Amino acid sequence: MEAAPTRRDRQAQTRERLLEVAAEVLIEGGYRAATLERIAELAGFSKGAVYSNFEGKEDLTLAVLDRHFAHRLEYLQAALLAAPETLDARVQAFTSWWEEMVGHEAWGVLILEFSSATRDRPQIQAQLAEREQMIIDFTAGMVEAEAQRFSVDLPLPSREVASILVSLGSGLAFSRMLDPSIPTSILSDLAHILFIGRPGQPDQPV
Repeated sequence: MEAAPTRRDRQAQTRERLLEVAAEVLIEGGYRAATLERIAELAGFSKGAVYSNFEGKEDLTLAVLDRHFAHRLEYLQAALLAAPETLDARVQAFTSWWEEMVGHEAWGVLILEFSSATRDRPQIQAQLAEREQMIIDFTAGMVEAEAQRFSVDLPLPSREVASILVSLGSGLAFSRMLDPSIPTSILSDLAHILFIGRPGQPDQPV
């Protein structure tokens, strides 16, 4: 017989459910249109349950973004582990992941809207900047590890390479909001140039 869930278990389940629903509401309608009342209603809880887990709308949105990126980084780590032990294959695994991230325009729109809506909140802006630096740090560690693994002499320090890749990804996501025809393969070409010294080769038609 399974033990009954503890209070901590129930709270964790409530928090996860709120994050799931909040992500759907934020992506569908945007940050400004989202309300805690609506999120609580769709999740099947009272508004008080939201405040029992989050300080407010900003805190909930930050947690949604953290959850999204944590899942995406887990996916990247799995993709790299599954890739063949060749530099080409691992660069391709990374760029395919990054292109997919950039292709999810709705998340880029949410981040831009959230940043704009809280531009008069220095504490929130600082937390967003902190998360950006964490993504750069993670990418830099991965770049450094792969460069050492394959004895690649990078043209720039690994953290500068990571900053370029993250900045290009963010800029490309914004540009594609305006013009979806802009190819995400720009990222792949740059990564191949940095790691291999040549742009990536397009897939041959079947």
